[in-house]
Amino acid sequence: MIRVALVEDHPAIAEGLAALLGQHKDMLVVGTAGTVGDARIVIETSAPDVVLCDIRLIDGASGLGVLAEQVRAAAFVMLSSYSQPSYSVRAMELGAKGYLSKLSTIDEIVHAIRAVAGGGTAFSPDVRTLMRTALRPPTPRELQILTRLAAGDGNLAIAEALGLRVKTVESQLRRMFDRYDVSSRSELVNLAHLQGWLDT
Repeated sequence: MIRVALVEDHPAIAEGLAALLGQHKDMLVVGTAGTVGDARIVIETSAPDVVLCDIRLIDGASGLGVLAEQVRAAAFVMLSSYSQPSYSVRAMELGAKGYLSKLSTIDEIVHAIRAVAGGGTAFSPDVRTLMRTALRPPTPRELQILTRLAAGDGNLAIAEALGLRVKTVESQLRRMFDRYDVSSRSELVNLAHLQGWLDT
């Protein structure tokens, strides 16, 4: 019997998934959670084999990273409505064993749960293609600059806000222009949005 925990903040989706998964004799939904805090409790008390969760809800080191540290025995499968390559890459880096679109069929989700419960992985062909084309994400400092840039700040305002020299900001921007092959600030910001870097 595969014990499954669901982490999803939309009750209707969580209830629907629980009902559909419950129709499979080799699966038992042992709990659902709508927040990271509730997820910790569910995982600690129900000892699931697989955690099926919305990446938007527990994206980042404060979510999946913490949960994965707490429950190394469980395998995480991420469900996402995002198509940006950075999300699938980040999920893998944080230890997820699977990553599926929310447009996946229940059969695809069931197959993924069985695969990761058996020690395998479940990354769809589309996701694997996205991961191969993902750009190297900005460093934490570059991300700070990008965030200020997206807010409309000029170099001087960015430097003052981050405690940097204007020349340092200019140097960081030139480096990103070269790395991502863009020629303007607006192109860089648009790329950052497309890649999902500014959504964290």
